[in-house]
Amino acid sequence: MFKTSNISRSIKSGAALALCFAIGCGGGGGGSTSGGDGSSATVGGQVVKTRGGQAVNVEAHNRWTEGVKEFQAAEKAGWNAERCDSVSGTFEDAAEANNKFAEALYMAGVAKQRCGKNEEATAFFNKALRQNSKLCGARVGIGLNALAGGSDSSAMREFQQSVKDDPQCTEGYVNMAMLQRKGGDAKEALNNLRRSLAIDAQYLPAFNEMALLYLEQAQDNTKMLDLAEVVCSQAQKINANYAPIYNTWGLIDLRRDQIISASAKFQRALELDPKMFEAHMNFGQITIGFRGYEDAKNSFTQALELKPKNFDATVGLGVAYRGLDQKEKAEELYNKAKDLSSNRPEPYYNLGILYQDFRDGSTEQMKTARSYYEQFLSRAGSDPRYAKAVEDIKRRCKPGTTGGKGGKSRGSVKCVSGRLQNIEDYLQAMKDMAEIEKMQKQAEAQQKELEAQQPPPEAAAPPPAEGEPAAGAPPAEGAPPAEDPGAGKKDAPAGKKKGK
Repeated sequence: MFKTSNISRSIKSGAALALCFAIGCGGGGGGSTSGGDGSSATVGGQVVKTRGGQAVNVEAHNRWTEGVKEFQAAEKAGWNAERCDSVSGTFEDAAEANNKFAEALYMAGVAKQRCGKNEEATAFFNKALRQNSKLCGARVGIGLNALAGGSDSSAMREFQQSVKDDPQCTEGYVNMAMLQRKGGDAKEALNNLRRSLAIDAQYLPAFNEMALLYLEQAQDNTKMLDLAEVVCSQAQKINANYAPIYNTWGLIDLRRDQIISASAKFQRALELDPKMFEAHMNFGQITIGFRGYEDAKNSFTQALELKPKNFDATVGLGVAYRGLDQKEKAEELYNKAKDLSSNRPEPYYNLGILYQDFRDGSTEQMKTARSYYEQFLSRAGSDPRYAKAVEDIKRRCKPGTTGGKGGKSRGSVKCVSGRLQNIEDYLQAMKDMAEIEKMQKQAEAQQKELEAQQPPPEAAAPPPAEGEPAAGAPPAEGAPPAEDPGAGKKDAPAGKKKGK
């Protein structure tokens, strides 16, 4: 779903984490009483024990039960710092009330993990492992925290150790499969998922991961989409309220270009689990694809409430604000994304788009856009994820080969100039226009100078008095001749001589 206005993000799936709400083989329906040794026992008299085989006393069991209720309430209401500390404290009290209560320490760590306090969570997981070195959940929890910290290799070592210590560790197999899928080892990933389902045929995280595996294999074989959908359908029959399977199912619909159906499934996942980060991200991305910027803004905002420092959610929210014409807010988020991960190329691409397409088109802003594109290119390199954006920026067209929208003009396919060439052409056009304006001003100045050098025109003769002809005008027809200057002197008539 790449758009030139946005760098596409990887699809979001999630990792598996098992919770330990039952203690060993113990547990029963009618409350507990004290065993002869002070341990907790069911109404039937069965002593409640941990997975490590340690009996649990009444106080520890009651604290544990209280902690489970608090945990489930926080899952429903939403986690915050206060709830994380309170729930974790209750499980820690249960651990202190009983010698070697590793499961309680594990759950104290899970509560911390819910608020992203991974270092504190890891400390509890390690305490639990010191009491029970084969506790599957604690080992997997450490692996998941390593994964969240970006260390896939450390995470894999923990997952491998979890199944070595406990061959029944279903979540260990599933998370190994997840990393193997990411690494391209589809065969071994599928083997580990089958091992998990052999232990628990209804383990839904294994179904979800298997569907994701088939979805990735559909890149080479579209028939795998049918298999992925069958897995999702089977998981839905086991538990229709398992949110992750709807998120994965939505990704399958996306691959089929069934956008409306995919959107509905992401929404269903969020109805079941409003705190599902991956569903918020996928719904936000799909709504941006059909310009649903307000919905996208809401989804990415909620994703950032769950993970305030998530890079992809920050960029996505910036794109949503840009679509809503809130340019300053968009730029603020792109710069925040740069601070979160300065080597990622996405913010630079989107800043280039912002300055080229959404500002007022000044020369300086075009130069700024060009600078951002250059920084994007230096970071994107030859990474295939950014190949389309690199092409969009670098494509060059020869004069006379550019076409209209979509690269077509009068039925002929023509070249569509890349963004850098568009900026260069624009800057050259602005330069040419400036030169033309300069020449026009120079021509106007020269004209004024020439006009100033011309002599003033001769003064016009005054108008004649009333009844007088204008100077130089011929006599009017029938008018008497003008008086001779010698008038009054009478000459002798011609032909007559004096004295006669």
